[in-house]
Amino acid sequence: MSTLVCHVRCHLPIAEIAVAGTLDDSTVIHVGAALTDCLAEQPDAVILDLAETTCADDRLASWLDGMARGAQRWPGAPLLVSAPGLALPSDDGIMLYDDVAAATAAANDLPLSLRRAIDLPPLPSSCAAARDLAAQACREFGAPRLAQLVRLLTSELTANAVVHARTRLRVSVRRRGGSVYVAVRDGDPFLPQVPGPDDPGSSLELVTALASDWGSLLISDGKVVWVRVDIPA
Repeated sequence: MSTLVCHVRCHLPIAEIAVAGTLDDSTVIHVGAALTDCLAEQPDAVILDLAETTCADDRLASWLDGMARGAQRWPGAPLLVSAPGLALPSDDGIMLYDDVAAATAAANDLPLSLRRAIDLPPLPSSCAAARDLAAQACREFGAPRLAQLVRLLTSELTANAVVHARTRLRVSVRRRGGSVYVAVRDGDPFLPQVPGPDDPGSSLELVTALASDWGSLLISDGKVVWVRVDIPA
């Protein structure tokens, strides 16, 4: 049986995952779980140290590509891979470095997100507090024209968490580049379902219609549901 150890350090704005051992069909699951837990903190970059890692087959490139695409979609974080001698096809979401020091230097040069967050109880009143956070964040982020839309989407995600998760939740609003991201993290492991034709008027149908993109992420202690709203040029 293959063995693999992941050591995670998530000190915002950068997360680092050091992997040691053999990467194969059974152990890659552990890397994926470590990465999703890091992404839940919404870092601006993720450093993946593979210097002490061997791959059991030739699928490392496809694994990394899938991880990078997920991280690029949300929270919009590039994957900086430290893997001496590794050859990978060029990809916008993956940057290759010969050592961790070079990857860290590159991560420190990346622009930082603007972010605001609040922890809330699973109560109806939390929706108003989340809306206020969203409106204030849009003003502070220089995107006041998005305030009404972001308030609405934040309220919908928060209401869903209050009604269905019924755990404490964390609402965060970030501006990264030309987009504003809203994320609601709770302790319920059941992911929301994409609304279909039998769900008219559902809150997620509204989110699907109004957001530039949205999705959810299963993490070790619950889930994150997020939306992205692009700032008009």
